[in-house]
Amino acid sequence: MTKPLRFGVFVPQGWKLEYTGWSAADAWARSVELARQAEQLGYDHLWVYDHVETVPRREATHVFEAYTMLAALSQRTSTIKLGELVTCASYRNVGLLAKEAACIDVYSGGRLILGLGAGWFGREYEAYGYPYLADRERLRVLDESLEVIRRLWSEETVTFDGEHLHFVGAYCDPKPIQQLPPLLVGGGGEQVNLRIAARHADATNWQVDLESFVRKSGLLARYCEEIGRPADAVTRTHGPDCRLFDTEAEARAWCEEPDGGNLWGGEPVDTYLADNLVGTPEQVVEKTQAFIDAGCSEFILWLRDFPGDETLRRFMAEVVPKLRQ
Repeated sequence: MTKPLRFGVFVPQGWKLEYTGWSAADAWARSVELARQAEQLGYDHLWVYDHVETVPRREATHVFEAYTMLAALSQRTSTIKLGELVTCASYRNVGLLAKEAACIDVYSGGRLILGLGAGWFGREYEAYGYPYLADRERLRVLDESLEVIRRLWSEETVTFDGEHLHFVGAYCDPKPIQQLPPLLVGGGGEQVNLRIAARHADATNWQVDLESFVRKSGLLARYCEEIGRPADAVTRTHGPDCRLFDTEAEARAWCEEPDGGNLWGGEPVDTYLADNLVGTPEQVVEKTQAFIDAGCSEFILWLRDFPGDETLRRFMAEVVPKLRQ
């Protein structure tokens, strides 16, 4: 079954320092403006990160909180889907999270996509006093959360006694407008995380190179087969950086800017350009098509010229039409 090709973008919220030096009011106004522009341009979904402190370095600057931001954007947009990439399963009581998500689905008229992951940002956990469990335990919390959230959305009351989560006759009303909002599972761990996705996910998201995407897709298909679930029941999405330039030389110059440049962690320029949708429109079309050929049907883009809008406009005008021919 061929899935429709869809494109989404993040709404800047300050997590990657894009609002350093802005007032909070001006930053929020710009986020609303970009969200509305994305909807008008024809993007299929808008996304926010579930983080409370900045990367690649900690700074005292704005990071708008994910769920209050989505609730607000639900009132400033009308048709575009709204999602989190991805909610940290251990940042909130899961019953409260299910209720918050259901309320946003109601506020938005049925536009929520709930992304959920195990969490990874240890320094952020420390700063906010969240217990940072071992990898296995965080994945167990994710697994239980995915089961309980669907039950809270669909059953009148829920009783659940898990390893980490416990509910006794819990109500979760209002129910979502969508019978069950789609669940996107983040993370690509190949032994446990992908098996969790095979059991629970409507979609996955991996921010990886093409070879890794192909390998993870194959493993996910195998894990789905093992439990009797069709492999194409899970939509594969990709979440790369994206920025358009007129020439490859301009793209490379941007990557190599002084004072640390625009690449984090010392990543080689050639690797970054190969693995992200950064380059000329022709190069970005070619790289995007390679992921489509590998089974990716939806893209969730972090635009590296935020809070500008050049790539937001050019991607929809110069890239998407060639992919949808």
